[in-house]
Amino acid sequence: MVCRKEVFEIKRSVLTLVCIFACLTAFLGVTEAKNTIPRVTADAVMLIDNNTGKVLYEKNPDKREYPASLTKIMTAVMVLEDNNNDREVTISHTAGNTPYGSYAYTGQVVRQFDLLTQMMLISDNVAAAALAEAVGGSERNFAEMMNKKALSIGAMNTHFVNPHGLSDLNHYTTARDMAKIARYAMHKDLFRRIVSSQSLYVNSIYPEGEQLFCENTNELVYDYEGCTGIKTGWTRAAGGCLAAAAKRQDREVLVILLHSDSMESRFSEAVSMLDYGFAVLDKK
Repeated sequence: MVCRKEVFEIKRSVLTLVCIFACLTAFLGVTEAKNTIPRVTADAVMLIDNNTGKVLYEKNPDKREYPASLTKIMTAVMVLEDNNNDREVTISHTAGNTPYGSYAYTGQVVRQFDLLTQMMLISDNVAAAALAEAVGGSERNFAEMMNKKALSIGAMNTHFVNPHGLSDLNHYTTARDMAKIARYAMHKDLFRRIVSSQSLYVNSIYPEGEQLFCENTNELVYDYEGCTGIKTGWTRAAGGCLAAAAKRQDREVLVILLHSDSMESRFSEAVSMLDYGFAVLDKK
């Protein structure tokens, strides 16, 4: 005859086994989910090991797409390699009237590096146009410089006509090319410092005393573990675009998403792809 105490002990043992089984199932389910290639709406995707450049996943990697403001990654490269961060840039009338500019304006004088910060964190088109004029003399000349640099990096299917990414039939890239450009940019310490920041202040030289608080448009820098950047992009023609990277210990994964369904889906899809990338590297 089984006593009450024995019955209780049996029930507790069974409950313990059930809990262990449930936890194990949940763990295996999460592990399996991370190892399963995510389904994304983005038309083109490139996921790479940023340390080696090895491709971890690709979807339509050579399909031409509008890059939207991912263009500014190349603009930033050109500005940083101009090596004139303290140059005082006056916003021209032409630059000041660039569509969808946000805070820079005609007649304002801003240090070149501060304009770069403003362009990358809040995606200011006016800042991009002003930087192009300062470094290249004009947007057209600057675009030619961008194209030469793209070719030298190995981005063979990319063509730029402006420094900000407003849609143009002759302004295009591919996920593969943009991954090469972004990886190149991420080798620059100043670039990393800007694009991984949640927020930074930009100071105006003229009018003196003006200060702009710039919050990063990339939602991943606030809540994705180890996020190191990089840049958001969106236009009606380009859809949701995102270059994102994250570093954990000695591993860094970088993903390019072009033409995702919406401004929000690009973030959730980037999280899924980055998770998958780390899972792939964990298995090696």
